Order: sequence, then structure tokens, then C-alpha cells
Amino acid sequence: MRASIVGLVALLAAGAGLVPSARAQRLYGIDQHYGGIEFTVGHMGLFTSHGMFDRFMGRLIIDPQHPEHTQIDVKVEAGSVSMPWDEGAAMLRSADFFDALHYPEIRFESTAVESLGRDHYRILGQLRIRGVSHAQTLDAMLLDRHLDAARGSDVADFVVSGELKRSAFGMVADPVFVSDTVAIRIHARIALDFAASD
Repeated sequence: MRASIVGLVALLAAGAGLVPSARAQRLYGIDQHYGGIEFTVGHMGLFTSHGMFDRFMGRLIIDPQHPEHTQIDVKVEAGSVSMPWDEGAAMLRSADFFDALHYPEIRFESTAVESLGRDHYRILGQLRIRGVSHAQTLDAMLLDRHLDAARGSDVADFVVSGELKRSAFGMVADPVFVSDTVAIRIHARIALDFAASD
């Protein structure tokens, strides 16, 4: 998947000192134009295939005084899944996999954010796919913070990674050919000075 879900990590900027201390809470959005949700799945232990989601949105609520209370909410349009070959994307939209017609939204909502060291975080939350929710853990790293001169904004770049079992969400088709474990990698950019108070 190319995230957030999960661009989830952005709110972790609070723990890295990226968010100016001001009001109790600050609301931020994930910039979809500078990020993505990617996924990788293996086939018979011989090769892998890659895909992404083209449409998603996310919001982060950060309490500068209590970064552990950071809230992440990411929604992904299941039908926006894409792959290098169109037949593969169509298969993933089908009832055997994401069943995008009946379950158009994939959603991740955080339940806790834990600091693992400088610029490194663990995000705990609930991931819902095909109407089924399971606990999900993601690893997040702050890669860079810089001034985007073209846009005149201070931005923070994150990468988030994790794994899930597709069978846990009812995607059990082709178990011999398609591995059950799916790797997720999310790239997220947060425009820090676009924040708006809650």
C-alpha cells in the first residue's frame, strides 16, 4: 500500500519537538501530495509484488504538553488501490480481497503513541479492513524537518512501517500463491505551520 493509512506518524512530531508549545491541542493534516501508502506481498517464496493506494486522508491531533496523547486517524479509499498491472489491481478490488464495492474505506485509528528514542516511535491502534477491526502496531521514524521554500512552510517527513496478516481480515483467496503476510510502508509529510487550533 503506498498511507497513512497510517502517513500516521506525523503527529509524532510532537515528541520530537517539532510542534511549538501553544494551546492544549493542535490539529494537523497529512499532505497527500507528498506521501503514499505502499504494500509488498510475496508469492510462493520466489518473488514479490508491490502496490499502493492513490487516495487517502489523515488528521493528527497533538497535545504539545502530552505527546503520548497524540491521536491519528487515517482513512484510505480501498478502490484506489493500484499495481503495475491492471489485472492485479482489479483482483485486489474484488470480493476475494478488499471487496471495495461493499467496504469502500480502510481506516486506522491510533490508541497510543510510545517513544522508542530520538525521532523513533511505536504507534498502536485499530486497523479496519472489510469491516473487520484488529489491533495494529506500526513503527515510525522522523526522517527530516526542513523549510520548503517553494511552499513557504516548515515540513516534517516521516516513514512508517509494519506488517499485517491478510487472512485476519477475511482475505483468504489464493493461499498457496499469495503470502498471508503483507508488509506496509507509509511515507508522510506534515506541513507544520498549516496547523489549526481545535
